[in-house]
Amino acid sequence: MNIPKQVVYIIEQLEKNGFEGFIVGGCVRDYILGFLPKDFDITTDALPQDIKNIFDYTIDTGIEHGTVTVVLDRQNFEVTTYRIDGEYKDNRRPENVTFSKKIEEDLSRRDFTMNAIAYSIKRGFVDPFCGIDDIKNKLIKGVGDADTRFKEDALRMMRGVRFSAQLGFDIEDETFLAIKNNAKLTENISIERTRDEFLKLIKSNYIEKLNLLEETKLYKYFIPEIEPIFKNYKKNIFILKKLSKDLRLTFLLSHLDEKIGEEVLKRIKLDNKTIKETKTIIQYFNYNFVDNRVETRKLMSIIEPDLFKKILEIKFCISLIENDLIKCKKYDNIFDEIDETIRKNHCFSLKTLAIKGNDLKQIGITDGKKIGDCLKLALNIVLEQPDKNKKDWLLKYIGENI
Repeated sequence: MNIPKQVVYIIEQLEKNGFEGFIVGGCVRDYILGFLPKDFDITTDALPQDIKNIFDYTIDTGIEHGTVTVVLDRQNFEVTTYRIDGEYKDNRRPENVTFSKKIEEDLSRRDFTMNAIAYSIKRGFVDPFCGIDDIKNKLIKGVGDADTRFKEDALRMMRGVRFSAQLGFDIEDETFLAIKNNAKLTENISIERTRDEFLKLIKSNYIEKLNLLEETKLYKYFIPEIEPIFKNYKKNIFILKKLSKDLRLTFLLSHLDEKIGEEVLKRIKLDNKTIKETKTIIQYFNYNFVDNRVETRKLMSIIEPDLFKKILEIKFCISLIENDLIKCKKYDNIFDEIDETIRKNHCFSLKTLAIKGNDLKQIGITDGKKIGDCLKLALNIVLEQPDKNKKDWLLKYIGENI
């Protein structure tokens, strides 16, 4: 494995001081799959204080759970002592942890066999639960008793479905049954953690695995509003595959009105920018767009152009699966009209109008409402005749006609 030199150094230093050191979990899994790991988790039989004594620069990241961050070359590397988790009372976290001297005991507490593999240059792979075989067989399988793993941390169920969608793996039968039997425990997990797994899932390459949420009923416990997507599944999955990944959530909620859509997005605690943009897309989702340059520019004055194009992308994909080539052509044309307006720097909003309120005051128009009406009149003229967006011409026209 092409392990970063800093990680190799940390493991070598642990070994020089009489301890073991392994990379573990997702980074090992990714290497086996042929992916370049983004993060490296290191595990050891050294106690947290031992780790602090060995390395010059450390941070007490989660020392009560055995995790110390080692700082090397301005990079952070988490080093965690082998541990055995205590009792889980809230389906989220153990009440306490006990440090261990055996790597196998540490691996036994992990969620899935593919994540319960350790590796070191000296010892090679430590794989007590046959995770390498499960990776080769493209199988997601709980470590030991899956039912127990999910009762310990209910988020593991969403992680299992998310991994299935990211990797294209199947979920092993007993593990799948355990998810179905424990799905309701998802209610005990913070919405932020569940939401993050869900967003990763719907942005995954194997989006067709979304049906696992329906088969296990997991979705009912955090986002029941997506249920209609499962009623015409093949069609909707085709649309989801065609869409940009950042539009998939919007499509899943597009059957809602904007008020309910906004309530859903707030409930799952998305950021304000995403809520605002998604609400706007839902609001205009059923709008009857027409292939007319002036009408397109008028809409551009209401809907921010990038959002406008996102709406068109969704509607184009729906028309494509419905084999409505006339609508596909219409949306293509409107899309091109938006791009042309921007490329030619044509005015489509008050921001780019050649005159402002102060210009109108200079020709004697001082009433606030009248200024607003004049600006709207000028914008309507320019939307139909882009070449008229000239300060002198607009002020002369308004002066002669108001």
